[in-house]
Amino acid sequence: MLRLSWAVALAFTIAVLAGILIVTRDLNISNDIFKDGVAQAKIVDSTTDQALDGAQQLPPANAAINNSMPHVVGVLDSLTRADQTLGSLGDQLAALGTALQSADAPLVGIIGAGQAATDQANAAAAPAASIVTTLGEADAKVKALGPLLDQSLALGQTIDSKLRISLLLPKVPK
Repeated sequence: MLRLSWAVALAFTIAVLAGILIVTRDLNISNDIFKDGVAQAKIVDSTTDQALDGAQQLPPANAAINNSMPHVVGVLDSLTRADQTLGSLGDQLAALGTALQSADAPLVGIIGAGQAATDQANAAAAPAASIVTTLGEADAKVKALGPLLDQSLALGQTIDSKLRISLLLPKVPK
């Protein structure tokens, strides 16, 4: 009976020691996983802070774009009026050329230069109209981009708040 109780005590002691080793190993693995999770959370927190800093710069940029658009439209209006003036000037130069040609033969060279200026003015009309169209399209795109930038800022702030909450909760091992 004494041998049996020693054998049972020895077997129980070995089982307890094996159990302690298993629990210690599992705790060590859990500790490593937790440390890795904390390191990853710090990286995510840093990235989120950088994203929020960038998002904070979007409203001033948006305001600058919105404030500059009236000036751009004013320049476009000036270009349009200049285009009309240049077209009118070209027509008037052509009429003047005809009058000078009939009045004095040495003025023929001046008339040719006036006609070339008219051609150049008329050639400038198409690029000016293209610039007006391009800037109008850019204005529409900028106006469409503003709400999207505001939405990105709101989403970034939501992600930041959720990540900050998740850093407070313990990680459950699988």
